[in-house]
This record gives sequence, structure tokens and C-alpha cells, in this order.
Amino acid sequence: MELRRLRLLDQLARLGTVSAVADALSYSPSSVSVQLAQLEREAGVHLLRRVGRNVELTPAGRRLAAYAADALAADEAVRAELATVGDTPGGCLRMTIVQTPALALLPATLGKLASTAPNLQVEVHQRETAPALEELRSRAVDLVVGIEYDPVPVARQRDIHRRDLLREDVLLAVHPAHPLATPSPIALTACEDAAWATGHRGTGLDAVLRNVCNRLAGFEPRIQHRSDDGLVLGALVASQRTLALLPALLTAALPQVAAHPLREERLQRTVFTATRATAADAPAVIAVENALREATAGIAHDRPDIEAIP
Repeated sequence: MELRRLRLLDQLARLGTVSAVADALSYSPSSVSVQLAQLEREAGVHLLRRVGRNVELTPAGRRLAAYAADALAADEAVRAELATVGDTPGGCLRMTIVQTPALALLPATLGKLASTAPNLQVEVHQRETAPALEELRSRAVDLVVGIEYDPVPVARQRDIHRRDLLREDVLLAVHPAHPLATPSPIALTACEDAAWATGHRGTGLDAVLRNVCNRLAGFEPRIQHRSDDGLVLGALVASQRTLALLPALLTAALPQVAAHPLREERLQRTVFTATRATAADAPAVIAVENALREATAGIAHDRPDIEAIP
């Protein structure tokens, strides 16, 4: 049985529908169905049964899916171990990264890799943390650089290996001419009537804004603007008509806004890397993580609002 077909069955067990598997792996649904039918012929038993417009795994299908997960993990572990025999990392590593760490860390990271791992091709895609972790588990990507806000933790998975890169403050961003822009920390209770800009529903930034406003100040924020682009949020704050919570990595690059800590609580977030546990020690992964860590140390030097994690 081919690993690529076993991978499709593994993803069907995780995601539940052929269309979801097709979306996750950039296939057409018909291609997925054809390959699963071929896997059934190879196995000699029925792996799927139709339920309405969808399919579900038979008992034999569930059993083979469990074996498929083990086989895929073993294949990746063997490849990672064999890769250590070479002198330098090579091949292709697919990485996703959230916008703000990308803006701060990518130039130094890719510059470092050009000298330490010249044979390694790194493909970078911007992606929010939750969908990126799903892509990691589906083996569509190899490394995720994600974010986690303190009041809104990212779920841990046993098959995912996580390493924290840095801790940074999340600050209240206002226009320098805004009445709230005083030298001292700003009380969140003073912002109840303000208009806010934040991420789209379901993002960590949206969740943390609602969390702190309700938990620390007893009000639901009046959200007027939404964007997952930190530079757009900064531009909205620069209009003098809205407030936003923005990370220190970003506010340092936005001279048009003033960034203040909250009076009620020090708000922070963590930037981390994640890879499949079976590939955590792969030379390509280690090379990229080391380059990210060196870039982080350079950014955090003499910055009390950013702490590099060794």
C-alpha cells in the first residue's frame, strides 16, 4: 500500500469528509475519492461506506487508518534520522508564520540560513496559528511559527512538539494626540466608550480583546474595524478614531502610534514554533529553529517588553 494513499485515509479519519481532505492537501475531491477506492482494492476489504452525501470509515477502515498514522510517523522519523548523516541540512522545509513575527524575524532568519544551511530551501507562507497547526497535523507544512495570548491558550496535542521562542507585551495602541496617550499606563476602564479595531472573529486577538475588556473592566468592547493585518490595525489607530491591542514586536515599527501598558494587568503573548513530534530533531527543522532563535535574541536585546526564551 502506498504511503500517499494511506495519508489520505489518515486525513479522512481526522477531518471527516473527502472535501475537507481535498482542501487540506490541495487535491480535488474526485482525486481523493479515486485514490481511496484504489486503496480499498489494495486492502481487499471495504474501508468506506456512504452516509448521505458523505462517507464514513468502516471498522476495517478505522483499523487501517490507525496503522496508517503509525506508518506515516515511522516514515517521517526514519527520514529525519537519515538526514542527520549529511553534512548540512538540505531539501525543502515548508513553514507558516504569523504576520507580526514574520515582519520582525524573517529578514535575519533567512539571512542566517543562507550561510548555515545553503542547501536548504525554505518555503514561507503567512498563516494564522489555528489553521497553520491543522496544516501541520495534515503534513501540508513542516514548521509553524504561531502565537498564544495568555488568557487564550492554544490547545496542546501529543503529536505536536512545541518550543517557545519569545514572550512579548501586548500593549494598548493609541494615536499620540489621543486624550488617553499619557506617559503612565492606561486604565482599561477609561476606554469603555472607545471604538476598537481588532482581528476577525475566531482569532486570538479578537478573543483576547473581549477577554480583557470583560474580565478587567466589565464591558464588551465596541468593535468598529476588523483586520488580521497588523499594519492595517496600526493605520486605523493612526486615524485617531480607534484603539487596538497590538504586540510589542509590531508597535516598535509603528511610529505613528503610541503604545502603553494596561494599568490593570501586564498582558503578554508567546511566539512559539511547532512541528510534528516525529520530525522535531530533523536537521532542517533544527536549522530553521536555531536561526529563528538567533534572530529573536537580536530583536530582544535591550527590550524590556520582549524576552527571548533560550
